[in-house]
Amino acid sequence: MLAAKANLEPLRTQLVAKIPFDSQYKYMATHFLLDEQETVMVTGAPDVLFALCQQQQTSRGAVPFDRGYWESEMARFASQGLRMVAAATKPANAGQKTLDHSDLQEGLIFLGIAGMMDPPRPEAVDAIHTCQNAGIRVKMITGDHPQTAMSIGQMLGIRNSSEAMTGYQLEHMDDAELAKAAVEYDIFARTSPEHKLRLVKALQESGEIVGMTGDGVNDAPALRQADVGIAMGIKGTEVTKEAADMVLTDDNFATIASSVKEGRRVYDNLKKTILFIMPTNWRRGC
Repeated sequence: MLAAKANLEPLRTQLVAKIPFDSQYKYMATHFLLDEQETVMVTGAPDVLFALCQQQQTSRGAVPFDRGYWESEMARFASQGLRMVAAATKPANAGQKTLDHSDLQEGLIFLGIAGMMDPPRPEAVDAIHTCQNAGIRVKMITGDHPQTAMSIGQMLGIRNSSEAMTGYQLEHMDDAELAKAAVEYDIFARTSPEHKLRLVKALQESGEIVGMTGDGVNDAPALRQADVGIAMGIKGTEVTKEAADMVLTDDNFATIASSVKEGRRVYDNLKKTILFIMPTNWRRGC
């Protein structure tokens, strides 16, 4: 996609080995053959790659990695609500046919950061406003950078978007502290599937009825735990759909707001009907 935006022809490469993306490591790596030269390419969360790189690529060649500069760039991108992917590379070892996490601990050269905007749908903003006015607290639990999550939360109109709790902070909390944070905060960033599941359980233990949306395999445990698990029908995986109680055929958050509205209308009508029928039938019985 980036090559197409820069009007560059995609390179023809031959895949040798691969480390798939993992939410624990927050990167993926590929070992490929290009013009008889073997190369390892790593893409993932910028702050994770920062810790792995000792050098950065420039027009003058590889130079020592300037972490301070790239951290300021990451913060600038995040403040604009951009989702970021960083890239790094290194020559593969001669004759190497497998790829392991330990192979990435040395020799990586940082290439740069790509920022991507995924603007919220206008109807999603309206739907979140409707939900919040109806007494439903909307919370965002994401793997994105905290500043990116807060910026997107502000675009969506989620209340209390000026603060974010990170997965690292959640890991160091006991159950009582987690229960308090789950209620007080509305933005959770750099989270793992385990964090999502703990947050759902904490909210339930606080007496909340929890609806959870998601589309990836990593969302399945939290969807299954939630009182109402809601999967995306278009982007959602089969594992997620099987774990959910409801599937959105249009992947639109506004559909959830409409469903809640209709459900409350049906509930209100049932109460009115019961309140009307019971006195009538009681008189007949007498």
